[in-house]
Amino acid sequence: MRVLVTGGGGYVGSALLKKLLERGYEVCSIDNLFRGSYAYVSNLKDSNGVKLLVGDICSLEDLEDDLNKVHFDAIVHLAAIPGLERCLKNPSRAVLTNIYGTYNILEFARKNDVGKVVFSSSAAVYGEPIMTPIPEEHPLNPLNLYGVTKLAAEKLMHSYHRAYGLSTVILRLGNVYGVGAYTYWETVIPKFVRQALRGEALTIYGDGRQSRDFIHVLDVVKAIELVLISENKLVGGDVFNVASGEPLSINNLAKTVSEVVFEKLGREVNKVHLPPRSGEPSLPNFCLSINKISDKLGFKADWSVRDGIKQLVEYGLKTKLR
Repeated sequence: MRVLVTGGGGYVGSALLKKLLERGYEVCSIDNLFRGSYAYVSNLKDSNGVKLLVGDICSLEDLEDDLNKVHFDAIVHLAAIPGLERCLKNPSRAVLTNIYGTYNILEFARKNDVGKVVFSSSAAVYGEPIMTPIPEEHPLNPLNLYGVTKLAAEKLMHSYHRAYGLSTVILRLGNVYGVGAYTYWETVIPKFVRQALRGEALTIYGDGRQSRDFIHVLDVVKAIELVLISENKLVGGDVFNVASGEPLSINNLAKTVSEVVFEKLGREVNKVHLPPRSGEPSLPNFCLSINKISDKLGFKADWSVRDGIKQLVEYGLKTKLR
């Protein structure tokens, strides 16, 4: 299978490239390297079956020129401006990349008869849940611009499926963390680990009772591959949550990080509470239902949060993060 990955220089993208090559796929990545870097997969450049291209999904002409009319069996669309804060600080780039860039990918797929397009969306499209665990049929009321752009991109995916018969699949990810090709230190779990290893207090926004549904980056990669190998008639036009299905409060997360760091270094970890951030769900039992992806595709998360934290601590010590 020949797969195009957008955002292959990014956090999830780098991990996906490595895994697909290990599985024997032919893989091409396109990334404008605005945030990503091919440094973490530079050793793949000499591998058979991989191309690492620098290009911008915001330009359909660039896509067509860079990819030279190569036929792809599937596209995994990961390229995006992620997160509440980045979208808030640069709304024009967020809208351009997350919405118009998705349109360009769908146009490329339509014109070049791509068999399947897998889109990385987010639990941010749900907003404040009215039920938990949150099923895919839950109302979509995003609380911030990031969620709005992801929802708009989802609507484009549905539209191309209905209008052109394109086999589109939407994956709504929980909070992604962990070591893949590398780790991304700005989300809450790796941020807590980094603070703890540096002897800093863990910064908790609000009272800490709010919860998240955390999913390891390698489990996200596993879910993507399950979609890629599934028949289009089984997954085409569908939406799946990708998460652990278990809520974890920020207070309990901080407790686990503290325990793991104490076990490893014998060091106590302090905590400090800051004012809550607007635009974030605050329910104490926030989690996603994974019944659908489990029943249809046999997905189950392999990584527990504690094991993922241990992996991050070991990685941080190895890379001399302290």
